[in-house]
Amino acid sequence: MCDFHAHILPLADHGSASIDTSIHQLKLAEKCGVMRIVATPHFYAHAENVTEFIKRRQESFASLKPYIPSNMNIALGAEVLICPGLEDLPGLEMLTLGKSSILLLELPFNDCSESYIYTVSKIIEMGYNVILAHAERYPGDYIDEFLGLGVTIQLNAVAIARRFSKSSDAIRWLSADLVSCLGSDIHGIDRTAYKQLIKAYKRNIPL
Repeated sequence: MCDFHAHILPLADHGSASIDTSIHQLKLAEKCGVMRIVATPHFYAHAENVTEFIKRRQESFASLKPYIPSNMNIALGAEVLICPGLEDLPGLEMLTLGKSSILLLELPFNDCSESYIYTVSKIIEMGYNVILAHAERYPGDYIDEFLGLGVTIQLNAVAIARRFSKSSDAIRWLSADLVSCLGSDIHGIDRTAYKQLIKAYKRNIPL
């Protein structure tokens, strides 16, 4: 089982305020049998440049590395906030998952601008494999526009783990094989995050 969206790097963003918090997050994952995690700290183009972000992320990961269980694999990525002109950002290629072409993009909340459709379409034309983060949080018809461009989506486990909080759009996307990955989106010491991820995987999700 893989957690494709996790904020476990200490002091890399608001996901973990300390090395102790990150260690506790790893223990929660290990206890639930989640041994593959993609660390996705937030990247905001208006706040820092890519070089600064990569340096900060690497330093954070280095501080956590001695505490990572030997049988656990952590890959480095980023949760990149979409903004107009993102396709022209110097160093965009450094924000992908490892050495892949996979780019996890986050849409701004409460802003369904058509400019983001254009930006994502240009990024896809550049050869990136775009995945939209926690798609269940946005209007379904808006996400459908991006799906028409060829993106896939990541869902947070909570959207399908709880029987009475299932998103109808999430189920529809799963049925259409448009969901490429699940994530806990863990922030802080959330004792339910990995339990929800396990529940989501047990619902025979076609990933």
